[in-house]
Amino acid sequence: MSDDIQTKAADLMKKVLTVGVGAIFLTEDALRGLVSEFKLPKEVLGGILDSAHKTKNEFLQNLSKDVLARVMEKVDPAAVLQEFLTKNEIDLQIKINVKPKKD
Repeated sequence: MSDDIQTKAADLMKKVLTVGVGAIFLTEDALRGLVSEFKLPKEVLGGILDSAHKTKNEFLQNLSKDVLARVMEKVDPAAVLQEFLTKNEIDLQIKINVKPKKD
């Protein structure tokens, strides 16, 4: 009986960890399906999904800020633009046609 309880506890912990990691990487539908296995009330399920959505957004915002900061440490935008302009010729053409409307 003790092994059965340990197995169930281990399975529950795996699911909880999957939900935690899944908050970042899974789609909302996949996360909803995973969490629905816990048979929780709708209010609790909604709270978990809201929390997962916020966690995912915060994680992605922090990741993008970190990546951008690291790129900006190594790249000088003004120097890149200067190099681009000196090595390339820009030909800009604009064509505008105005025609009367047909009734």
